[in-house]
Amino acid sequence: MLKKGLPILLASMLVASPAFAAKHDGKREMRAKQVEKIEIVVKKEEKKKQELKKKQELAKKEQQILAKKLAQLNKQVSKIEERMNNVTADIQALSQPAKETATPAETNTTATPTDQTQTSEPVTNEQTGATATDSTSSTSVSDTQTTTSVEQPVEDQDDSEEAKQEQIDKLISKLLSLSNQLKAVTNEIRALEKKVGTNNQEIQKLKEKVKTLYEQMQQNKKALLNLL
Repeated sequence: MLKKGLPILLASMLVASPAFAAKHDGKREMRAKQVEKIEIVVKKEEKKKQELKKKQELAKKEQQILAKKLAQLNKQVSKIEERMNNVTADIQALSQPAKETATPAETNTTATPTDQTQTSEPVTNEQTGATATDSTSSTSVSDTQTTTSVEQPVEDQDDSEEAKQEQIDKLISKLLSLSNQLKAVTNEIRALEKKVGTNNQEIQKLKEKVKTLYEQMQQNKKALLNLL
């Protein structure tokens, strides 16, 4: 009975001793600290993963916004290009008639002498005096026809000049509007470059299109100045 109770007594004495209790508490505290450190490391890793995921989602959203904005700008530039081509065609059409109007007047003046020769063909020898009189009168008639065919009414000339000036004014207004649209697009492109940098290929292509349209607009301005 004494032999069986001795180990139990010794064990109870060890547990009750201050040294054993302190050692046991120390181990428990070390384990708690190790667990705490592991939890901190795990939390840091989870936080890093979450931050990385947020950055990836933000970058994806920025790419989507950039693609959408570039699509809008390309659409705007395409519309500007279409309108600019229409203005160029109108200017060319307006400048062509001014070059071609001199040709019909010259053909009319050269055609009248043939009519004069036809009206002054020789008749019989018995009517020589009458022939001279007829040829003189026919010459004066042909001269009258020549002058009336070349000259244009002053009112028609004024109307045509006024209509031409109205067309030029409309084209100038269209060019001013297109110039403002190109400036707005240029400002939006600069704003995009500040966000994503200047190395984006799509932005560079868009800038080249805008540059070409600016050059076309300058050519149209010069052509309009020549029409004034």
